[in-house]
Amino acid sequence: MRSVTLHVIAFVLAVLELLAALAAGSAALLSLTTEALMRTATAAGTGFTARTGIAPMSQRLRSDLAAVLSMPEGATR
Repeated sequence: MRSVTLHVIAFVLAVLELLAALAAGSAALLSLTTEALMRTATAAGTGFTARTGIAPMSQRLRSDLAAVLSMPEGATR
C-alpha cells in the first residue's frame, strides 16, 4: 500500500511539473511574439516617418517630457 501511495504522489508531482513547464513555455512564447510584433511595428513606423519627413517627436513634446521627468516625485505641474 505504501508503494502505491508513493507512486501516486510521484505521478501527481510529475504532472504538476509538466503543467508548470507548459505555463512557463507559453509565457515565454507570448513574450517573444509580442516583442517581435512590437519591433516590426516600430520599424514600420520609423520607415514611414523617414519616407514622409515627419518628426516622430516634436521639440515641444520632447521638452515637456523632459520637464515632467525632471520633477521630484509627488510634485504636480
